[in-house]
Amino acid sequence: MNKTKLTFIADVSTGLSYRRYLDDDGEDFDVILQRSIKKDGILEDFESVRLNPKHLRPHHFTRPGDILMKMPYPYDVVCVRREGLVVSDRIAIIRLKENHHPQFIAHLLTNAHIKKQLYELSSTERMPHASLKQIKELELSLPDYESQVKYAELLDTINEKIIEDSKVVEYDRRLKEGILNKLWEENI
Repeated sequence: MNKTKLTFIADVSTGLSYRRYLDDDGEDFDVILQRSIKKDGILEDFESVRLNPKHLRPHHFTRPGDILMKMPYPYDVVCVRREGLVVSDRIAIIRLKENHHPQFIAHLLTNAHIKKQLYELSSTERMPHASLKQIKELELSLPDYESQVKYAELLDTINEKIIEDSKVVEYDRRLKEGILNKLWEENI
C-alpha cells in the first residue's frame, strides 16, 4: 500500500455557481446539484436550466471517470459515467491522473477513515463543510492499479446488492402501509 495525498494523484476543482449565469436566451444544460449525488454512488435528479455558454469552462463539464464529492456534510461521492453535465458549486470535481482507477478512488473516498479526516479538517459550523484545500489534503492508502481494478469490481457489486436490497425494503414498507390503510378503510 502506498500512502499519498489526493492532490498528488488528482486535479481537484469546484463546480460553477450556475445561478449567476441563468439566461432565458441561453442554451439548455443539465446541472448536477448537491441533491443529484446520492448515497451509494447514485447520480440522478439533475436540474435542466438555460445558461449562457460563454461563462462555462471545460472543467465545469463532466467527463467519464470524474469523481464528484459534496463539499458539505455528508460528503457523498459518485463516479461519473456521463459526459457533458454541468457541475454546480459546492461540489468538488476530482479528475484523476493516470494509473488510478476512478471507481476505486470513489469508493475509497466514502470510507470512514476519509470521513474522519474530513470531520477533523472541516469547519466547526453547524453544517460541516470541507474546502477544496482540505479535500486536496486527504491522505489515501492505495494499492497498485491492478488491485484497484479488482477492488472496484467487488465494491461495485456490493453497492449494486445494497441498492437492490434497499428497493426490496422500500417495497415491503409500502406493502405494510397499504395493508394497514386497507384495514383502516374497512373499519370506518
